[in-house]
Amino acid sequence: MATQDNNIITGMQKKTGFDRLGKREKIVVVTGSVFVIGFLVFITIIGPWLEAKEKLERSLLRKEKEAIEMAILQKEYQELKSVQGGVLKQIESRKPGFSLFSYLEKQASTVEVKNRVTYMKPSTTELDDGFQESAVEMKMEQVTLAQLVDFLIKVESIEDVVIIKRIAIQKNKRETGLLDVVISIFTIEKVS
Repeated sequence: MATQDNNIITGMQKKTGFDRLGKREKIVVVTGSVFVIGFLVFITIIGPWLEAKEKLERSLLRKEKEAIEMAILQKEYQELKSVQGGVLKQIESRKPGFSLFSYLEKQASTVEVKNRVTYMKPSTTELDDGFQESAVEMKMEQVTLAQLVDFLIKVESIEDVVIIKRIAIQKNKRETGLLDVVISIFTIEKVS
């Protein structure tokens, strides 16, 4: 009997804190432990993984957008190269000794506004690959609208690669119905 009493006493002594809890208390402790472990797993493993996945998806979207932009830029570059080839052919097919200044004087004489030109300021800018931009700023005073339009039509030329870059028009202060005009005209020339 003493052995049996010892086993009962020893059995009671062997019970841990968890074993002494009731069924409901054990469920609460287990559920709480599972929640805490789950929370720790989420914070240390799942959360960073989801964040890395989201970062990767954003990076992929950005790279796709950049790839599309690069394709568009490449297409535009090819189109510009094609246009440049056509422009170079036009520049090379111009009459030898072409000068923007003399070209403009000739067009002004043709339209009969040469006597209305108060100044012509030529300038050049070096470009890449042996080319330069030649520009002339030209001022005409007391011209009619019809003369101006005729001059502009005559001057701008796809064949000779002559382009009007800028134009400023104002009423002449002395003569009603007449205009004062400042025009910037440019072309590309091959440097000899």
